Amino acid sequence: MNSSLEVDVVIVGGGPGGLSAAKILAERGARVLILEANAEIGSPTRTTGGTFIRDAVELDIPPQLYHPLKRGRMHSAHRVVAREYDPPFACILNVRAVFQFLAERAIDAGAILRMSTTATDVLIENGMVAGVHAKDVRGDELLIRARLTIDATGYRATLSKRAGIHAGFNRFGVGAEYDMYAPHYEESETVGIVGSAFAPAGYAWTAPYGNHRVRVGVGIIHGDSKENPRDYLDKFVENAHAFNINLRGAQPLEYHYGLIPSDGLAKKFVGSGILAVGDAAGQPSALLGEGIRWAMRGGMMAGQIAAEALNANDVSENFLARYEQQWRKQYGKNLRIAALINKRIAGWNDAQWDEGIELLDHLTAQQFGEAMASNFVSSWTLLALAGNPKLLRKSLGLVKETLRAK
Repeated sequence: MNSSLEVDVVIVGGGPGGLSAAKILAERGARVLILEANAEIGSPTRTTGGTFIRDAVELDIPPQLYHPLKRGRMHSAHRVVAREYDPPFACILNVRAVFQFLAERAIDAGAILRMSTTATDVLIENGMVAGVHAKDVRGDELLIRARLTIDATGYRATLSKRAGIHAGFNRFGVGAEYDMYAPHYEESETVGIVGSAFAPAGYAWTAPYGNHRVRVGVGIIHGDSKENPRDYLDKFVENAHAFNINLRGAQPLEYHYGLIPSDGLAKKFVGSGILAVGDAAGQPSALLGEGIRWAMRGGMMAGQIAAEALNANDVSENFLARYEQQWRKQYGKNLRIAALINKRIAGWNDAQWDEGIELLDHLTAQQFGEAMASNFVSSWTLLALAGNPKLLRKSLGLVKETLRAK
């Protein structure tokens, strides 16, 4: 059975970017339809949910949906750096609960959510995107006409590729993790492990999110390595005690596997009648492979520009380019630096990681936190470099690369 409908905006993907855009647009009176391929918002979980409390507060995420962290440690083969935070600086989100909270906000604003429905192609009319072809769980085909289409399909960037906006991504952070019940884990601390033993071209982690639940994972950059993180995950769990990580009596309750683009921003993420948000636009920070806050900010910004475009009855690429320009102006430099650092350190051997951890140990707790948050274009950077000549020398090459990449 075939059917069709018409809306102002169709958003493909019920993740943080798509849901944030939906809320903004629905609040401004647009008829918004969200298509989600899965049967449940926030499931299956494909992300650890690490973020920063400052961002969580700015994005109006309720505090009961994130778990504050007071201590962070990072280990290489022979070095360790640890920092204490009071008040806490970073946190781990309850991913499923946060995504469903965002869906509830979008619904309250007036958006319509359609589950188990997959967009199969874009609809092109008069040289511009005019909606999508879709298929529901029963296999029935849908034709959805829309004045504006938003690609929130994640790392696959399905609609962006179909519409010819960009060709997709080549480098991905590939992560495998257990969500464990760990009754003896220190819940105020997150730990990162780098080096060839447990995470070649990536890192391993522990990320507690309260009530004795801890996400324990390994991420590896595909494009720089062909290793499968799943092959290292059990080894990491078995050897966690070597890093003073107490997983005694712990058992996995869930297994998660996901990808995140690590190329940096797409060269272009708008076209006539279409724009992309979140992973589909390459908006995550490649430094740690964290994208939820970036997707939410991208969705909010895209929603605002999209609402203006609908009001002006102009969804041309020229008008929608305001979104891309604004994003690059506000976040482009930090994300470019994060991507360059990621590409450089992905090839490090154990000796280079030891040296890198030693350099990080020269940073204050605040400076260390800002670096992890990909907040590089800031006064703290100058203070840190001025007080550490060795770090300054190491950074000069990165600065030159950043300038050349403009």
